Amino acid sequence: MTKTELKQKRAGNKQLSRKILKPVLVPAATALLLCLGLIMSSCGDTSRVRITGNIEEGAGKMLWLDKLEVTGPVPIDSVKPGNNGKFTFRTSISIPSFYRIRIADNNFITLLAEPGERINIEAVASNLPGTYTVEGSEGSELLKKLNDRLIATKRQIDPLLKDIIELEEGPGFEEEEAKINEELEEIIREQRNFSIAFILDNMESLAAITALYQQLDDDTYVLHQTRDIQYLKIVAESLMKLYPSSPHVRALAADAENQERAYEAYRFAAMAEQSGNVVTTYPDINMPGTDGENVSLYSLPEKYKLVFFGSSLNQASVQFAHDLIPVYNAFRQRGFQVYQVSVERDREEWLRSIEFSELPWVHVAELGEGSFSAAQAYNVQQIPANYLINRDVGIVARNLSVPELRRRLARVLD
Repeated sequence: MTKTELKQKRAGNKQLSRKILKPVLVPAATALLLCLGLIMSSCGDTSRVRITGNIEEGAGKMLWLDKLEVTGPVPIDSVKPGNNGKFTFRTSISIPSFYRIRIADNNFITLLAEPGERINIEAVASNLPGTYTVEGSEGSELLKKLNDRLIATKRQIDPLLKDIIELEEGPGFEEEEAKINEELEEIIREQRNFSIAFILDNMESLAAITALYQQLDDDTYVLHQTRDIQYLKIVAESLMKLYPSSPHVRALAADAENQERAYEAYRFAAMAEQSGNVVTTYPDINMPGTDGENVSLYSLPEKYKLVFFGSSLNQASVQFAHDLIPVYNAFRQRGFQVYQVSVERDREEWLRSIEFSELPWVHVAELGEGSFSAAQAYNVQQIPANYLINRDVGIVARNLSVPELRRRLARVLD
């Protein structure tokens, strides 16, 4: 992890992306018990949920209750706590559901409510997630456990990231950076182990879904390794038997299936590569480069190629290219190349932007306002976009963040 990447991370302007993860047994004889309500399920009975509490320093502030749907939060109620900070919300549900109590979009508490629960919350208005306590809801208490542990982990990580940023390049720089990175890896490993243990202990709670998709930052999921698909599968199988009508459970099951299918396709391609069978599963691009001569993507000899669609007119593209430079420099001698396809208005502007930004890789451009055939061939919907290609196999990942790309290249090219 370089200083440039870390500075950008601290600035909060990194590209969003996904990793391999998005990025989250009851026998038939118990069906009657489920409908009788001995186990909460979706048998059609609707129960009231009451959420009460006290928000210190919350008098007069607007407090919102959102239901967290798969597609995003939906506001369903609002209230201004009284002078004593007390508030009450009421809603009705038939299956466990996620809710959010917020003062602002970045100041909220997440709840997992079950039918019939009487939930009580205490918190300070200025920092709801860092100060709240919750009672009367087992699922919400599990979410708090997850929240508290993740906050603690981030508090350990932040000063180490700051230390790396402030390191002065010179004698001993690499050794000190490596030492700090080892500390970071250990903290992340401990968080991962906590999350896995939590999932295995709570596979019959929708709180396990939250654990599957927790993030350390916009680019990094706690569970990001390929083998973590197994946790998606086992939680999905468990919850589908309990809550088959839950939109969150159905979304998890679909994601688990998609992830497994993607992994199998990748595994098949890797087997083909090892056996010597060439599987070219990506379109060629053959366009004019900076010297006016056509450069074919297929002609690049490197084992791994990143096709990067961007534009000098797009600030996010410019920033991604800037962050990409140290990764390119680190792996270019080990079989990595960048093939940048730029969408530009003018050839001279394009050439000046390359020279100004000192971008050292292969460049081609689609100029003017044409059909942009290369972007269409790769189904590019917006820029920046990128596709990591194994020369002999095909596309193995898309829209990677710079840290994700570095980690993947480190695994396959070290």
